[in-house]
Amino acid sequence: MVRPLVQYLSAVWLLAIIPAWISISPPATAQTTLRIMAANTTSGNRQSYDPGEGTRIFQGLEPDIVLIQEFNIGNNSESDIEEWIDTTFGEEFVYYREYDAQIPNGIISRYPILESGEWDDPAVSNRDFAWAKIDLPGNQDLWAISVHFLTRSASIRNVQADALVEFVQTNIPDEDLLVIGGDFNTRNITEATLQTLGNVVNTRPPYPTDQDGDIDTNSSRRRPYDWVFVDSDLQEYEIPVEIGNNRFQYGLVFDSRVYSPLSDVEPVRRNDSGATNMQHMAVIKDFFTPRQRLGSSPLRNCQTITDRLGNGAWRQYYFDVPNDATQIEIQLTAADEDNFSDVDLYIRQQAEPSLSSYDFRPWLNGSNETVTVSNLTRPELSSGRWYIGTYGYLGGEYSLTASVDNCEE
Repeated sequence: MVRPLVQYLSAVWLLAIIPAWISISPPATAQTTLRIMAANTTSGNRQSYDPGEGTRIFQGLEPDIVLIQEFNIGNNSESDIEEWIDTTFGEEFVYYREYDAQIPNGIISRYPILESGEWDDPAVSNRDFAWAKIDLPGNQDLWAISVHFLTRSASIRNVQADALVEFVQTNIPDEDLLVIGGDFNTRNITEATLQTLGNVVNTRPPYPTDQDGDIDTNSSRRRPYDWVFVDSDLQEYEIPVEIGNNRFQYGLVFDSRVYSPLSDVEPVRRNDSGATNMQHMAVIKDFFTPRQRLGSSPLRNCQTITDRLGNGAWRQYYFDVPNDATQIEIQLTAADEDNFSDVDLYIRQQAEPSLSSYDFRPWLNGSNETVTVSNLTRPELSSGRWYIGTYGYLGGEYSLTASVDNCEE
């Protein structure tokens, strides 16, 4: 049986830290896919999940974390809510729900909720901003915020966004991860609300779509009301949503009347998203959970290593440049030209590179990339430690060689 607020998973997460030398491929880091869902998918006449259509959508899409709006079940007793979560998501799931709201926001999580609460929404009296600090596998916690902005006007929604940004900047440590999701009631992608929220999360395109390429999420499919926005740290771990043989590069807007085949998302029925008074379409994004890094492995001059990366995974190396060096060359090549792969090369001085922080990045299709650093480049070559990151844009097997000046000697 689930319990609100703080819960602990029965599963034990284990991360093996294994030394790696250049003649041996560094050990792969186990990755877990994290699916985050924004859902104002109530139906019927009571703005609740009792009619069943929204419940089936949850069951079919199998999210790990839900930023839920209009969180009404039965008579809203603790026993009614817990029974619904047990049968809809699983007994390991936990939740936080506003207790004094007419149409409460909430968070449902596969992972333990360490802390939770609500911040005052200055524009509305029947709900607030619900938040939960979630204990993800690894060494970073995730702050999940569930919101339901007003339909009244864009200016009011921007007031709500301003207040939320202030709460985030005041309360959430920079080293933690952040997701803000739910029903923003935004009329278009140029609304100031998105620009304001962009101070703490990435609100820029590309955006999730349905199978027809439509980003709109309200019941008539004319407005982009619902969003899942994450900060730059979590953005680095985003991966395509894959369901059955379907792949959605930037996330999925789920409409049961559009999605095919429905056998991928049982027990969803064809008209669930078009049910009487169905509020909106669900939105999901997938991520790798940011596990603790294994650390960088040394590269030795002119020695080639071979390794493999999955989609969205990183491997980090370092290379020490001597005082008398005039040039270094880092060469990435596809290990098997017959099987397409796409691994990207990132170089950075003094610190491990990331998708947003690097000194050099060729960013070519495929896995054949070379970076040369000398006194003619910016930044210039200098002695000391340089870090080399390989990122699996699509993943695959690759070879990597680092050399100082040349490998003739």
